[in-house]
Amino acid sequence: MPIAKKKKIKIKNLIKDDINASGNRKYSTTYADIKKYFKLINEAVFDNKLSPFNDIIIKDLRREKAWGQVVIHEQKRKGTRQLHLEMEKQYPSKDDFLNTLGHEMVHLWQLANQGDTGNHNALFYSTRSKLNAIGLGTI
Repeated sequence: MPIAKKKKIKIKNLIKDDINASGNRKYSTTYADIKKYFKLINEAVFDNKLSPFNDIIIKDLRREKAWGQVVIHEQKRKGTRQLHLEMEKQYPSKDDFLNTLGHEMVHLWQLANQGDTGNHNALFYSTRSKLNAIGLGTI
């Protein structure tokens, strides 16, 4: 079996074990978990080609009616663009947290690596099978 496939299976099992260990309990978001799972998902889905978000903010997103979002900060005069991740403080389960993080990482990949709009389009959905392969399923 190729090394890459073994690694994906290992990551899938790790994610599955973490989800099962937490059960259906509410999950409180931590920066450490965002960084840990970003690294795992980046390796398995994006072949480590995804640069981290410029900033990560954990906040109450009920007003935005979202569980997570990528916010673009552009400074046209300077010609710079930063991509910030905003994640909800608490999720119904760790599974919901991980699926949300994976979803937002796809948007980051679209914007930063593909030069795309970041919309839910064919490019966005093209990652579905890779996410499913590691146990993440809702994008």
